Amino acid sequence: MREIGVTPIYHKTRECKAKTIVNVGGSGSSKSFSIAHLLIEKLIQEKNKRFVIARKTMPACKRSSYDLIIGFLRDFKNEDGVSLYDAGAHNKTDHVFRFKTNEMLFMGLDEPTKIKSISTGVNYVWLEEANEFTQEDYQMFVLQVRKTSEELNHIYLSLNPIDEGNWIARKLINEENVEVIHSTYKDNPFLGQDYIQYLENSINEDENFYRVYVLGEWGKLENLIYRNYKVIPELPELDGAKWCYGLDFGLVNPSAIVKVYLYDGRFYLEERLYKTGLTNKDIIEFLSHEEKGDIYADPSAKQMVEEIRQAGYSAYEAHRDVKDGLDLCQRQTLTIPESSDNLIKEIRGYQWKKDKDSNIISEPVKLRDHLMDAMRYAIYGITERFGFATAKPGGDKLQSKRSSFRF
Repeated sequence: MREIGVTPIYHKTRECKAKTIVNVGGSGSSKSFSIAHLLIEKLIQEKNKRFVIARKTMPACKRSSYDLIIGFLRDFKNEDGVSLYDAGAHNKTDHVFRFKTNEMLFMGLDEPTKIKSISTGVNYVWLEEANEFTQEDYQMFVLQVRKTSEELNHIYLSLNPIDEGNWIARKLINEENVEVIHSTYKDNPFLGQDYIQYLENSINEDENFYRVYVLGEWGKLENLIYRNYKVIPELPELDGAKWCYGLDFGLVNPSAIVKVYLYDGRFYLEERLYKTGLTNKDIIEFLSHEEKGDIYADPSAKQMVEEIRQAGYSAYEAHRDVKDGLDLCQRQTLTIPESSDNLIKEIRGYQWKKDKDSNIISEPVKLRDHLMDAMRYAIYGITERFGFATAKPGGDKLQSKRSSFRF
């Protein structure tokens, strides 16, 4: 039987008796890992249970909790070497996994038929990135957690404490039958030293980031760089749009690709890649499955840009001046589909730095900004390329150029 290590947060979550369990804390603290692990344990050990795993949209669910749980299902094997995934039945069209008498449904609130399908009740709900949901969304799920069983039914929420003005911070955590489990990276003994160093060094970069992602305390959304964006359910038809990619490289940090469309005087942004641990070879492999177009990439990574170019792609070093790029992006109308969840999270939290005296300075916080950099590269690149007269500071114009359990 395969054993997978668990953290103290798993045990706290498992032992909690409240109906609503709010796992809130910093980055890398094992919040999501622990809930996923616990739900799979219940899937194996209990009978006649119905599980719902939800994000605000189904594309966001696929990239996070869905991927995490399916990965776990493949990892767990019995004495005969058969994985839990192979022992169950996975309907990939409806995103339902069945194991013996239990059913696990993955969903987003952009799927009306799925919402209707849970009206018969569920035993366990997990709302990943719970601050994406409204209080009304949460109440809808609470009303469905009502199936009878010998075990306690629960609704689990997991989130980073980004905004102290959020309804979860202001209301939910003070309600009856709600328990908060706070966590930080120190609760996760399985984190790599490089990532730990990255988190700890952030105290020198931004106080709010350190408070939210390292200490796991509620933060404040202030000094925001972008307010000129809106989120829409999905991208419209963009026939005839000019478009390109922006690429920011990462390894410990995520590699990020944003596809930027210029259509009818507006920029439409679509997150295409946001994943850690990717080599340049992995990125080139990813690009082989994407529509070919111009790529504007991190100008500090000359060799990586050249490798992509040699692989047959139109890759260019992006414009270097950050202030010029920020100014250009601030002058645009930016439109983002709900499915680009990491892009939305970054733009909502992208802030100006403060100096030691708490004065705001015209320099962005260089943390959790990978999609923001990729977006900036692409917007500047496509504007230069096609010569659209978007003003730079000073009035100049851009010139066109180139545990173990049994089952």
